[in-house]
Amino acid sequence: MNALHDIAARALQDFFMLNVPLARAAEISVHSYDGNRLVFEAPLDPNTNDKGTAFGGSIYVIAVATAWGMSSIKSQELGLDGELVVAKAEIEYLRPLSETLRAEVLSPDQESLDHFKHSFETRGKAAFELEVLVNNSEGKACARFNGKYALLNR
Repeated sequence: MNALHDIAARALQDFFMLNVPLARAAEISVHSYDGNRLVFEAPLDPNTNDKGTAFGGSIYVIAVATAWGMSSIKSQELGLDGELVVAKAEIEYLRPLSETLRAEVLSPDQESLDHFKHSFETRGKAAFELEVLVNNSEGKACARFNGKYALLNR
């Protein structure tokens, strides 16, 4: 991480700890942000189900938070100020996860970011879709989340 990316990651971590009690309870943390990829992690212990694997709700929460985090960072990097909301979300659970929850999302491409900025500046609202993968330590996807995030004029 470079200094600006590190600052963005710390600010995002602080935001979640101060404003999202569920993120605190799940012990979600920002693992890394490099300008293109954002990674959140959470320990298994506070996020287990009765089978000793990751609770589906916890997987959903970390995925929603990771995509929201990328949306927030990119909105700020574009100089846009609005209310960021989840407009649509869907998750597919692919295999059990019995270790640290690790959610990864890639930044939208530059064309999508340019369209997002133009839409917000001209219409007062904009949206983009993100895919989050929750992987195990072998890199196999345990869950795939797709979400649409909207930025609305205040």
